[in-house]
Amino acid sequence: MEQRLEDLEVRITYLESTVDELNQVVIKQQGHIDLLIEELKRQKQQLEQGGEWVRPLSEETPPPHY
Repeated sequence: MEQRLEDLEVRITYLESTVDELNQVVIKQQGHIDLLIEELKRQKQQLEQGGEWVRPLSEETPPPHY
């Protein structure tokens, strides 16, 4: 009985450690997701405003195969 209790305590300790590690991974990934969302918003806004690098189709030269 004593050994079984010790085994359970060891398992619980291991599981708590694993949960803490996974929590840190989730926190880090959420930070990356937040940065990606902000970058996507900036790019969308730039595209909607028609940044300097976007020309209207009428100004585009046709590809050489035309």
